[in-house]
Amino acid sequence: MIVLNSTTSFKLEIERIGHVLDMDEFKINEAKEHGKSTLISPKFFNKGVYRVRNANNGRLESIAVNIDKIAAVTYEGLVKELGEDCVDKNLWKDVPEGDAIFFYSLKLENDFVK
Repeated sequence: MIVLNSTTSFKLEIERIGHVLDMDEFKINEAKEHGKSTLISPKFFNKGVYRVRNANNGRLESIAVNIDKIAAVTYEGLVKELGEDCVDKNLWKDVPEGDAIFFYSLKLENDFVK
C-alpha cells in the first residue's frame, strides 16, 4: 500500500521492497547510527533501494538502504595501485582470479520508505 504523507510525497511500506541486501550486525548498527555505511562484496548489486537482512541471524530488519555509489577493482589492479602489503588478500577468497570485488556506499533510506 502506498500512502500519501503530509508533504504529498509517496512512501512505500518496507515489506513491499523485494530486493534484499545481507549486512552484518556491525554494518546495520553503523547505518542506523550514522545514516550511512559501506559494503564490500564479490557480488554485484545495482544502485537502488534494498531491504536489509541480518547476515548473522537471517532476519529481515525494519530498515532499508539505498546503494548510491559503486566501485569495482580487481586484486591485481589494487595491488598495482596500492602495493601488496596494503591489500587484504582475504577479501578475494571467494572471488575467482581476475574478477572484481565491489565497493558500495550505502545511505539509510528514509525518503522513500516508511
